[in-house]
Amino acid sequence: MTLKNIANYKDFYIDYKASLKEAIAKMNKNGNGSVVLLNGKFPVAFLTQSDIINTLGNRDDLNMHNTYEYATQLIISVDENSPIEFAMKLFVKNNIRRIVLVNKKKEFAGVVLQEKLFEYLGEDIDKFGRQQEIEKQITKRLENEYMLMQHSKLATMGEMIGHIAHQWRQPLSELAGVFMNMDSAYEFDELDKDYFKDKIKNGNQLVKYMSHTIEDFRNFFVPNHEKQKFELSAYIQSAMNIIEATLTYHHIKLKTIAPKEAIFITAYPSEFSQVVLNLLDNAKDILLERKIANPQITIETKIVNELVQVSVQDNAGGIDEKIIDKIFDIYFSTKVKKGGSGLGLYMSKLIMESKNMGHIKVSNNSKGAKFTITFNS
Repeated sequence: MTLKNIANYKDFYIDYKASLKEAIAKMNKNGNGSVVLLNGKFPVAFLTQSDIINTLGNRDDLNMHNTYEYATQLIISVDENSPIEFAMKLFVKNNIRRIVLVNKKKEFAGVVLQEKLFEYLGEDIDKFGRQQEIEKQITKRLENEYMLMQHSKLATMGEMIGHIAHQWRQPLSELAGVFMNMDSAYEFDELDKDYFKDKIKNGNQLVKYMSHTIEDFRNFFVPNHEKQKFELSAYIQSAMNIIEATLTYHHIKLKTIAPKEAIFITAYPSEFSQVVLNLLDNAKDILLERKIANPQITIETKIVNELVQVSVQDNAGGIDEKIIDKIFDIYFSTKVKKGGSGLGLYMSKLIMESKNMGHIKVSNNSKGAKFTITFNS
């Protein structure tokens, strides 16, 4: 059996002059997170999602002609008529995941993925060796997911700083007012002991509130390494605490609906709060972008068919049906020109599914978009 018989071809290549958007679309379509770049019909490089994240950053004005040189994956070209056993030796020797096939004219003739080769050979592969390779691939995937999570966090730091500014603006103004009152009282010889103590108490309360705010932000990004049982409303409130002042500043009403009885689940509380914050941020952005009169976000917690659900609903009019199936795709964003990274919703979905907490979906109704988190039983 030759490599030609098991080659993947259709969605695994793109012209090196194509746009980044087209390359990312191809990556998502082939499900492998990479594409082979062709100069004419000759393969010149691999480009991966990691390359785009690490090297290109937020620049979306570059085409493949400018960027294929940044590809970090070693490209190994093999004759399409080479035997499968030869490919196995290449994978083991070079510790690679894929090889590019070329025909006699040195034209691109497909890609052979390591996992597909394993799948084809089945029991003919030494079980121990196969298990080692599987573990390597799992580790690599986890590393990629961790990298995406870190990139997502960095992409939201500007917004988080904005949230802190809104949280502190009012107490700082009030604290300045306390000092002004004390100064005026002193000037007019009205600063008696009781008045002084009262103002010191007010000042200490404001400082305590600001200190508590910083603690909320500091704890928010600390990941949970193990599942734990927690009350759902407490960690919904944790996300609300981060963004509430920003919503108030923009006159966006935040409403919560929940059963009287506390709901406890076993999951990763910090990661869940991050998902809720992503959804609240997303709703806030679309409400402001569309300049909705009387903007409102509703968070509802309920139990449906014995499964716990948390939904985030806005009244911004909904998502265009033409793109609603794409909004969880990596790098897909309707806010690219405004600095959107296209990672928020993708990371929310990834967190819920990779952590085996549950799943997230979106739908439109008469008011707007509704994102629903459903936890596994």
